Amino acid sequence: GMFATVDGISQRAPVHWSENVIGAALCFPYVVALDDEFITVHSMLDQQQKQTLPFKEGHILQDFEGKVIVATNKGVYILVPLPLEKQIQDLLASHRVEEALVLAKGARRNIPKEKFQVMYKRILQQAGFIQFAQLQFLEAKELFRSGQLDVRELISLYPFLLPTSSSFIRSHPPLHEYADLNQLTQGDQEKMTKCKRFLMSYLNEVRSTEVANGYKEDIDTALLKLYAESNHESLLDLLVSENFCLLTDSAAWLEKHKKYFALGLLYHYNGQDATALQLWVKIVDGDIQDSTRSDLYEYIVDFLTFCSDQDLVWKYSEWVLQKNEEVGVQIFTKRPLEEQEKNNINQDDIISCLNKYPKARVKYLEHLVLDRKIEKEKYHTHLAVLYLEAVLQLKSMTTDNSTETTELLFKLRSLLQKSDLYRIHFILDKIQGTDLHMESAILYGKLEEHEKALHILVHKLKDFHAAEEYCIWNSENRDVQYRRRLFHMLLSVYLNPGTSDCALVMAAVDLLNSHAAEFDAALVLQLVPDSWSVQLLSPFLAGAVRQSVHTRRMTQTALGLAQAENLIYKYEKVKQKGTPILLSDKKVCQLCQNPFSKPVFVRYPNGGVVHTHCAANRHLNSNMTHHSSSSSNQT
Repeated sequence: GMFATVDGISQRAPVHWSENVIGAALCFPYVVALDDEFITVHSMLDQQQKQTLPFKEGHILQDFEGKVIVATNKGVYILVPLPLEKQIQDLLASHRVEEALVLAKGARRNIPKEKFQVMYKRILQQAGFIQFAQLQFLEAKELFRSGQLDVRELISLYPFLLPTSSSFIRSHPPLHEYADLNQLTQGDQEKMTKCKRFLMSYLNEVRSTEVANGYKEDIDTALLKLYAESNHESLLDLLVSENFCLLTDSAAWLEKHKKYFALGLLYHYNGQDATALQLWVKIVDGDIQDSTRSDLYEYIVDFLTFCSDQDLVWKYSEWVLQKNEEVGVQIFTKRPLEEQEKNNINQDDIISCLNKYPKARVKYLEHLVLDRKIEKEKYHTHLAVLYLEAVLQLKSMTTDNSTETTELLFKLRSLLQKSDLYRIHFILDKIQGTDLHMESAILYGKLEEHEKALHILVHKLKDFHAAEEYCIWNSENRDVQYRRRLFHMLLSVYLNPGTSDCALVMAAVDLLNSHAAEFDAALVLQLVPDSWSVQLLSPFLAGAVRQSVHTRRMTQTALGLAQAENLIYKYEKVKQKGTPILLSDKKVCQLCQNPFSKPVFVRYPNGGVVHTHCAANRHLNSNMTHHSSSSSNQT
């Protein structure tokens, strides 16, 4: 049988009938045909034979007002089709999902739109559960989405996943025949695991879509339970992001599965930081077991660092410091900069708290002085004293400088050199009587007592390089004369008349030869002994001469540039005086009325031009007249 439009065009595949077809009739969506022995029913939708009825001696088959009539010599019969919904449900019951869906789509034209949409969604949902029961998860997911399944229908198959507070009731009539997942899988653990894995994936996909609207608490709580039960890595991701997990149900489930760290995250998300910290501290202390994070102590420190609840920070500050001073102090040193600038936690209170923890106290003071550069004398002095005491304690325990001692000495010297805020005399008094000569020299330098400082470096430490460095760093950001004064002091210390040490003499020579530019050659020649040869000081003398020549040339260059600049200004001044003055032999002096014989004249502000001698005479006469007037007035 062929299907054709009124234009004679065939748009469907043909139906295969027997050769002896007597009659045919249309009963949408079926084509019914009569032959010698059977009545056959084919679908118009997929052209497949759906039913065969034995029927002999038939002569007529015809549709009449929507009914199919078949007649024999002895009687007339009416073929009544089952309702479409009943047909579809029968197909679904026999798990013929594709046929049911094809039939449902084909029935669209014969059913009102709204009724069809409701019916079709339900059919899709039923089909989805059939595919789900057969573990055809991709097909099931697509059917659930197309049918806009209330996701709680699926969750309710899994025991205990829906929250106890949920008011959900399954659809009636039911969409499937299963009480729960145990019945569906018949206790097969492998199938059950696959079903749970599918639900995790499906819930994770739909939780941020419109499907979740109104059911977010049920979805997220179920997802949390699945993650916790299967020890899934996404459990923590769920809890640290926006979620709608119900606290009561979720907390009990996490505790049941010993997910205490995750439970702490749940409490934190719900604003119960104190409860969260209490749990995490118990894990670190070994009171409860949870191996989720091996670095949980560091996590707690980080958590407290960014915690805005000061009471909570103070409550656990002792605990974190007792565990590890240098890490624990980060709850104060790494707090957000805005909070530190507001001084929400008083710095003096922190230092008082840290008095029992020496390492932490040093770390915090370093943070204030070196990192935040707070300019308070008490912090700078306190840090310097702590460095000093630590160095002296280490030196009392061993005569050799260990790595720790060397590092502390470096920190102490750096602070003493760079800071100008500590109490110099106070630190100096503490150093007196110790072997910290370099530190003493630095302090004397801060007091501008450079001769004492250089004497220590040269005579006690015999560190000539350090003496030169002392002159350099003490004269930073100072003028040339200050720098020269320091180097001359050092040279004087080397050439002290009461000293005949060859090492000092060689140090003086090296100083002059390597820093020739820092000295006034004339003063140096007055200081050096007469016995020194020119060859000994040849590098210095060459450098001094070179510097002198360079200075003279630079001065000449500067003078030339200044003169050129002055000339430019003069030129600009002349340009600004206005239009040029034209002088010819026809122009006469305004005073004597005689012409000009030389190109020399005087111009008055009013524009008048006169001879120079006329201008001089006028000026003289003016002065004499003024003097005579003054004398007459006196008379």
